[in-house]
Amino acid sequence: MKKDLVAVVLAGGEGKRFWPITTDKNLFPFFGKTFFEHAIAHSLPKEVSRVVVVANEDNAPFFQSFTFSVPHDVVTQKSAKGMSDAVLAASAKLQGASLLIVIADVLEDGSVFRRIVKRGLSERVFGVIAGWKPDTYYPGGYLALKGSKILGIHEKPGQGNEPSQYVNVSGHFIAHAGKLVAAIRGTRSDADDLYEKAVTSLMQSEEFVLEPYDGPVTSLKYPWHVLDVMDVLLKDISSHQGKNLEIRNNVVIEGNVTFGDNVKVFENTKIVGPCYIGENTIIGNNNIVRHSHIGAGCVTGFNTDITRSYIGDNCWFHSNYIGDSVIEEDVSMGSGTVCANLRLDRGEIASAIGDNRMNTRRTKLGALIGKNVRIGVNTSFMPGVRIGSNSMVGAGLVVSRDISDASKKLL
Repeated sequence: MKKDLVAVVLAGGEGKRFWPITTDKNLFPFFGKTFFEHAIAHSLPKEVSRVVVVANEDNAPFFQSFTFSVPHDVVTQKSAKGMSDAVLAASAKLQGASLLIVIADVLEDGSVFRRIVKRGLSERVFGVIAGWKPDTYYPGGYLALKGSKILGIHEKPGQGNEPSQYVNVSGHFIAHAGKLVAAIRGTRSDADDLYEKAVTSLMQSEEFVLEPYDGPVTSLKYPWHVLDVMDVLLKDISSHQGKNLEIRNNVVIEGNVTFGDNVKVFENTKIVGPCYIGENTIIGNNNIVRHSHIGAGCVTGFNTDITRSYIGDNCWFHSNYIGDSVIEEDVSMGSGTVCANLRLDRGEIASAIGDNRMNTRRTKLGALIGKNVRIGVNTSFMPGVRIGSNSMVGAGLVVSRDISDASKKLL
């Protein structure tokens, strides 16, 4: 009897490191769709007969109402405790099935999932894992290999200690759910690698093979990763003109630009694709927009420059420079305010994560701004600062440190 192939979608992460962005990572919007729709929903192989989503309490309603092409269940994980806990939370829905395990907040070329499933079913191996070769050291699980056979997963071994060039990424085929669940229950670890240790223990008795993957791998772990995902998605954008598009005189459009319905572009503006401009947005006079995402219902007033930036819905600007920035939604920026994106020494930019400063590995990074923020005129944001939601930032300030949620920084 043929087993069910169940896609287990791990979407229960809390996203604390995503601050000041408050939208759930899986539901973060790009081009009018959620990140989940771009990354997972339309990438599942045809062999998948059911979907089980492991969600959190905030995003569970979305997944419960979402329409997949096959039946689906949603299991709510009360607290995020890693992949192993997520699989255990779903275990009652997985009995007797084969699995395709995918991580909801990781964007890969969906063809890798189809290759993993095809190989697992045709070669009758117990496990197939996607392995990716990063350009530099990547803080993930490296695969120990003998030819194409996987002998173990070494989680974050440290640069110079990698057992191979391949990193374990989203996309695991597991032939027997019950054996994986038993291995997880029988494994102990004080670190955040219980799943990897459980799978490694299975590799001592079951055959796992590598499926090499050389496409892009991006995820929404930190807020600046929004720009990485935007870059990947913009590569596939096409030129499109929505209904009632109005383009005034002396407007220059280069490259692929998608315009939503009811967009207006005023005189003497230049738009350099790839770009996405959402419905009901007004691009004002003397603007330049380059390689950016601008959401629905925005107004970019006179003499505004938006470059390599993500702008969410319902944002208002006037004579601003916004470079390499992430602005979530419902943000108003006073005239003359700028988001600096380059250090004077052109070095890599750090951003605070908790009590630590993290190197973003980006030499250009502007402001990272949450929802519902009001900013006065002639304020300057230094590279990499984060502004919490529901805040007010006064006029004429130089902001070089993060501002917490619901703050009023007026002087």
